[in-house]
Amino acid sequence: MQLLFHAGPLDEFMLLMPLMRAMPRPLTVIAPWQRTSLAARMIGTTPMDIELFEFSRLHAEGGPTRVSPAVGELFDHATQIISFLSSETDNWAKNVHRLSPNAKLILIDPRPPAEHDGHFVDWHADQLAAQGLSLKPIEPQTNEHITGPIVIHPGSSTIKRCWPADRYEALIEALRKQGHHVKPVIGEVELERWSPDRMHHWTESLGAEVFRTADALLPVLQHARLFIGNDAGPMHLAAQLGTPTLGILGPTAPNKWAPRGEHFRYTSPTDGPGRIEDVALAAVLEAVGLE
Repeated sequence: MQLLFHAGPLDEFMLLMPLMRAMPRPLTVIAPWQRTSLAARMIGTTPMDIELFEFSRLHAEGGPTRVSPAVGELFDHATQIISFLSSETDNWAKNVHRLSPNAKLILIDPRPPAEHDGHFVDWHADQLAAQGLSLKPIEPQTNEHITGPIVIHPGSSTIKRCWPADRYEALIEALRKQGHHVKPVIGEVELERWSPDRMHHWTESLGAEVFRTADALLPVLQHARLFIGNDAGPMHLAAQLGTPTLGILGPTAPNKWAPRGEHFRYTSPTDGPGRIEDVALAAVLEAVGLE
């Protein structure tokens, strides 16, 4: 049995999905519940919530003195444990060695250094290979012949990755004038960041639907014929579903951080990574195929 521990943000978790697809089975993913449940639905892994007290105690000196039967069985039967949480000498590694002495422990540095020129997935694949687990990333198959709406998500937790909301509004209007079925979606970040007037305009005038979790957004993205959005969790989720995806990228370096695969394309400032405000509406319309 393989165990994988991960606690990073949704976009990084989704970027790792091609490697998770290639990992030996059975594979139990221990991560924040929303993410591990997504992996279970998308690629058939077994989910466990990393917020369980027993997993939190792994970071403490001495660790948990007792574990539940379910958690104990995980460690008893593990042959390989892949962790994005730990260094070799910290409390977490010591406690896991104690609970699962026969398992091979593979420790991964989750964030590539600034000087790393390769892709995020390759950074992790190289670390896995150096510790005896060579994997060829498996990209999702493109979902073709889908007749659902064009789904547009205007948000990101990082403001500098957000294309201006008024340009998204103009994009929605242009697509609808062409006769396209467009479904805007907004999330918790927009609820917190946007003014009441803008929120009212999106929900009442543009017909945007509010999704508070990625799990709830999953079926919408599975049936979309195109997703358009910023560099954020929903963009990466759509790409890993195989949904045709158009990313609007500003400061993101696509050769390092963009999803890979024939179903993903992007538009960005003409001189490469830069201010997302420099991406013109006409460039996005051209990328969609309306200019």
